[in-house]
Amino acid sequence: MGQGMGQGTVLCPREMYMDIAAARQTFLQYASRYDLNDVKIRLKADHTLRVEELCRQIAQSLGLSQEDTDLACLTGILHDIGRFEQVRIYHTFRDAVSVNHAQFSADLLFRDGLIDDFSDAGICEADRSLIEKAVRLHNAYILPEDLTDRERMFCNILRDADKIDILRVNRETPMTQIYDLPEEAFLDSEISDGVYADLLAHRNVDRANSRTGVDFLMGHIAFVFGLVYPESFRLVREQGYLAKMLSFESRNAATRERMRRIREEVETYLAEAASHGSAYAGRRGYNIPREMCFLSGDDSI
Repeated sequence: MGQGMGQGTVLCPREMYMDIAAARQTFLQYASRYDLNDVKIRLKADHTLRVEELCRQIAQSLGLSQEDTDLACLTGILHDIGRFEQVRIYHTFRDAVSVNHAQFSADLLFRDGLIDDFSDAGICEADRSLIEKAVRLHNAYILPEDLTDRERMFCNILRDADKIDILRVNRETPMTQIYDLPEEAFLDSEISDGVYADLLAHRNVDRANSRTGVDFLMGHIAFVFGLVYPESFRLVREQGYLAKMLSFESRNAATRERMRRIREEVETYLAEAASHGSAYAGRRGYNIPREMCFLSGDDSI
């Protein structure tokens, strides 16, 4: 990953905090190159800024230094930067029919040199590899085992923040616009057996199991099973978007029955997470080969 020092980096240790305001402004300038009247482009610009703020809240809840809090915020600003080109070229957020957006974002930044546009932020050279890993892995089904503790922490902060805001997007943006499917695809479809099994096992949904419209919604409900930090669970409960997603009213009888069971499972899981302080999914038996980590993550928002 990464290819040496670019003009957008400074040597460590840095003598001043990273300029997150400058990074945010550079991101907004980049986003303005695209059609902000396009629902998907506007959604992605708004999502990015919300993920930045959520990264800040989670990092502060962990008692991180200002430097590390800034670094977490920067991963939030950069994590979905490839989405704009994805929409321009493919007119969709669906990775399965276009490109893996996390890998695409990391490639644009660190192989094509887009990271150098963020020179005013004062990115530390020693942080480049960490930033790249956080961006590249933010939609992975599960993180690989060979990360350092520090890399894993920043990856998890970003992944939690991303999941939390995607729950919001699912409630504030019509599903037809997010998933490029007609309303009937959600109201009339059944929850696939593989997706249902993933949810009952309290794990993130493997997108290879998703076959119907309602499966996409279930995949995002399952995000709660991948959350790591106590602050993330607190934010999910406080915002209330997950509860609203669980109240989805299907016209399919089989889906309504499965939704009833899923609500019970999620509510029990949240109660247990609240009492234990954290429910780190990475300790719950997700041992899969590294090459599989990149194949089955979220690809919809």
